[in-house]
Amino acid sequence: MLPGARMIHLLRTTNCMVLQASSCVLGVLLLASNSAGQSDRHSGQESSPALRQTISQAAKKYNIPGVAVALIEHGQLHAIEMFGVRDQKSNAPITANTVFEAGSLGEPVFAYSVLLMAANSRLNPGTPLTSYLPPPYIRDLDPISSSPSTEPLYEPAFGQITAMRVMNHTSGMPDWAQNQHLRVQVAPGQRWAYSSEGYVYLQHAVEKATGETFNDLVTRSVLRPGGMLRSSFVWQEAYAGEMAAGYDRSGAPVEAHRFPRPAATATLYTTIQDYARFVMLILASAPSQRAHESAVSLMLNPSIVVEGANQFSWGLGFGLEQSADDLFFFQRNNSPGFQSFVIASRKTGNAVVIFTNSGSGLDAVPEILTATIGGNHPILSSKFLHSH
Repeated sequence: MLPGARMIHLLRTTNCMVLQASSCVLGVLLLASNSAGQSDRHSGQESSPALRQTISQAAKKYNIPGVAVALIEHGQLHAIEMFGVRDQKSNAPITANTVFEAGSLGEPVFAYSVLLMAANSRLNPGTPLTSYLPPPYIRDLDPISSSPSTEPLYEPAFGQITAMRVMNHTSGMPDWAQNQHLRVQVAPGQRWAYSSEGYVYLQHAVEKATGETFNDLVTRSVLRPGGMLRSSFVWQEAYAGEMAAGYDRSGAPVEAHRFPRPAATATLYTTIQDYARFVMLILASAPSQRAHESAVSLMLNPSIVVEGANQFSWGLGFGLEQSADDLFFFQRNNSPGFQSFVIASRKTGNAVVIFTNSGSGLDAVPEILTATIGGNHPILSSKFLHSH
């Protein structure tokens, strides 16, 4: 893992140059939004018949009702290709404005927001979160339910959990402990173990530190200035007419979720067009935008090895894959009715975002990668790709 001192040094180096950082970050976000403005074929976006054929073949092969794929080349949106329907009852087609449940793809969005705060000296990611959220931690037993019950926790190990350890999944917390007592399972910082509970804890700490609600914070700092105007971590009634229905691996419909409360790793609603804008933001190189460069460099700096055999490590918010002479960042969402995947290289500016409304959507990832950015990707051999 990265030594804490090195992380603090990186932050201090950038902090001394982040005067007026908020306006700088806004500028780079708007830059990313503008570059994504060509979001349909009528405004300059290129059509890719070969990619469209690959998508249609994969959708039929794996029984996926609807697929949307955004291809980014050299940091610019090259094509959005769609196949199938968002709802088998109405047969309404997938479009660039179809709203998907993106689940874990919300994690890097929140991580980026937290690291912008760090660059602006509003939060130290190496400081125990108990400094911002003193015990007891009033934990929601089910963070995504509409009628939550809580438990107070005085877990001593919380004093070793930092924002860094949450964002690189070394908090020691389980993934979910819904409706059960939460215990730290491994000493924080010892090993990688994916934890949505850790992100919920970080959310509470950030809300306490800023006085803002989670959804307001992320909307203000990332979604709105980034042009992600059809994205939210809580349900919006405006989505009702564009929402994709989810289907399990057998093709049966799954229960629709209208999340009333946000959870960074579970409740993101977004479109293929909006999430492509976020990926282009991370790809954007803007040396004069110090807060942005600080956040992205920390996100994409390997902090812990996950699977050495698959050259798989974790940064802050994103998984990282070493392939040939390039470093790719990625994330996946794996839920019964919605599966999605993103992988990108900041070195080349190439990326692909894949959204599906199916519990078998990740099965199509290898074929779509071959038809888009190509290359050998060890992460495809990792059990993480299909883990919940």
